[in-house]
Amino acid sequence: MRGPALLCRIATVRRLWRGNHAILVSAMERFARVMLLLFAVAFVGAAAYTAVLVSSGRSALIGTAGGGAAAPRMRYHLVLITPDSEDSFYGGFVRGAVERAALVGAAVQVLRYAPSSGAEVERAYDIAIRSRADGIIMVVPRGDSVALRAEGARRRGIAFVPVGADPQTSGPGDARGGFTLASSGLLQGLEAGKLVGARLGAAARIGVVLPPGEERESAEEPLARGLRAALGAYPGARIQATLRARPGALSGEESASSLLRAHPEINALVCSSALDTVGAAQVVVDLNLVGKVLIVGADENEEIRRYLAKGVIAASVVRDSRRLGAEAVRAFESIKAGLGEIAPIEVGFSLKLAAEAAP
Repeated sequence: MRGPALLCRIATVRRLWRGNHAILVSAMERFARVMLLLFAVAFVGAAAYTAVLVSSGRSALIGTAGGGAAAPRMRYHLVLITPDSEDSFYGGFVRGAVERAALVGAAVQVLRYAPSSGAEVERAYDIAIRSRADGIIMVVPRGDSVALRAEGARRRGIAFVPVGADPQTSGPGDARGGFTLASSGLLQGLEAGKLVGARLGAAARIGVVLPPGEERESAEEPLARGLRAALGAYPGARIQATLRARPGALSGEESASSLLRAHPEINALVCSSALDTVGAAQVVVDLNLVGKVLIVGADENEEIRRYLAKGVIAASVVRDSRRLGAEAVRAFESIKAGLGEIAPIEVGFSLKLAAEAAP
C-alpha cells in the first residue's frame, strides 16, 4: 500500500509545482512588461526635460548678453574671438561690441585664445565656424591669414569681420588680406613722439617696447615709424633701442628693465599696451628713475591712472577700443543687411596727461 500511496503523493506534488511555476512565469512576464513601460516613460520624460533645459539655457545666455529681461528679442548669434589678455584694450573692445550687439538683437558668445598659441587660435576659429553663428568678429593675430579666415566663413554663409591692432594691407601674391577695422599704431607713435619731443627736444633718447606677435624689423613697426616721423621735428632726438614684448603680464617689466640696463642713456620709454605701460612704470620706480625717465604709455586702467596721478607716467595715448568693438558690430550689421563690407576704419585715441590725473 505504501508504494501506490507514495506514487500518488509524488504525482500530486508535481501537479502543484507545475501550476505554481506557470503562475510564477506569468507574474514575471507581467512584471517585465511593467518595467519596460516604466523605463520608456522615464526615457521620454528625461529627453523632454533635457530639451527644456537647453531652451532655458539659450534664453538665459541671450538675456545675459543682451542686457537682461528688457533686452529686445535676439535675432542673431554673434561670436567674438579675441586674445585672452588682461590688457584693458581688449576689455574695452569686448564691452563696445556687447553694448552695440544688444541694440541690434545679437547674442554675443566670446571665445578667447592665448596670443602665443597658434593651436588655440585655430581651436577658437573652428568652434566659431561649427557653431553655425550668423557672424564672427575676430581679432586676427599678426601674420595670420585674414583672407583664408574670411573665405572659410563665407563658404558657410557666416559674416566675417576681421579686426587688427594695425591696418594690414595686401599686395600682389599676399594671401593675408586686410583688416576691416584697426587701431592705428602709426598714429599712436606720432602722438607719443610729439609728447616726448616737446619735453626732451633734441636730447631725447627713446627706448620702445614694441607689441608682441609677428617678428619683423622694428623699422617696419607702425609705432616706431610714427615715432620717427614725429621726432623729425627735433633734430638730434632718436630712438635708442627697441625690444619686442612677449605675451604675459610681466612682459612689460622684463622689457623695460632690459632696455634700461642695456642702454642707461635712455631717458624716455614708449609703450604699446597698458600691460607694458604698468610694467615700465614699476621698473622706473624700482630703479629710482622717476623724473629721470619719461614714460609715454598706452591705454588706460586703474594702475595707469594711479601712476599718472603720481607723475610716474607723463602721458598715455588711449586708443578707443570701445568704439572699435561697436564699429565691428556695425560692420556685421552692414553685411547682414546686404550692404556688403564697410570701408576699412581706423579708430582714434585720446590723451591722458599726468596733470589731468592729479587729485
